Amino acid sequence: MTVLYVLLAAAVAWIVYATLNKKPQRSEPSARLGESPESERSYSPDHAGDDKDEWEGSFWEVVQPLPAKARLRIHYTDGTGKTTERTVDVRQFGALGNTTLLFGNCLLRGATRTFRADRIRRCVDEETGEVVADVPGYLARKYAGSPEHSRAVLAESEYDTLRILLYIGKADGQLRAAEKSVIRETRVALAHDSRLTDAMIDGLLQDMEVPTLHAFKLAVGRIAKRGPAACEIVRTASEKMVATQPTVHQAEKEALDYMQKRFSNPSP
Repeated sequence: MTVLYVLLAAAVAWIVYATLNKKPQRSEPSARLGESPESERSYSPDHAGDDKDEWEGSFWEVVQPLPAKARLRIHYTDGTGKTTERTVDVRQFGALGNTTLLFGNCLLRGATRTFRADRIRRCVDEETGEVVADVPGYLARKYAGSPEHSRAVLAESEYDTLRILLYIGKADGQLRAAEKSVIRETRVALAHDSRLTDAMIDGLLQDMEVPTLHAFKLAVGRIAKRGPAACEIVRTASEKMVATQPTVHQAEKEALDYMQKRFSNPSP
């Protein structure tokens, strides 16, 4: 009997142990319970890259991408031939080969996407309601009317003006906030665009190297040949920059004196 009791106790102990350590069975994914796995995969952030076309990433091969802000609702056919309707916050566009690429945030996928303009079947500007027949042309007009375009035009057409003012500002070794403010005021006046921000002007200045004395003199000479109006703008801005400090640095004085001499005699 003693042996029987021992065996019975051991059996009960084993059953209790097995019950406590039994692992629960894993449930099958919801897609296997009759739900629509394909539609859920397509719209899930976890699968945001499933519909990427083969040219994704090729936007960085665009030679001269341009900024353009527009919220477009498009009917788009991807590389597999599937057409979807989606809203895209366009940030940049540019030509690549025979087509134009759009780069921006796709609200449908919740991710950054690259789109080919020749695969857009229909397009509407969600902010204005305008039906857009020529997407590249529409974005080009958006850019042409933007402060970014004004900035680019200034950087090209008033390059000498900016270099002179940068030289004046750095003549004492430091370009101060008050001097930057004068530069911004001058650039806004030249561009006739009050949308130019301090950040845009700072970006222009950061993209430029401080000119040497020789480069400064060449720029002054070119401004002198543009006529009295251009000379007056540069001279006034330079004097205002120097006046932001209680003392005049020797290099600043020499720069102003040279400017006065050249502007009085544009053809040395």
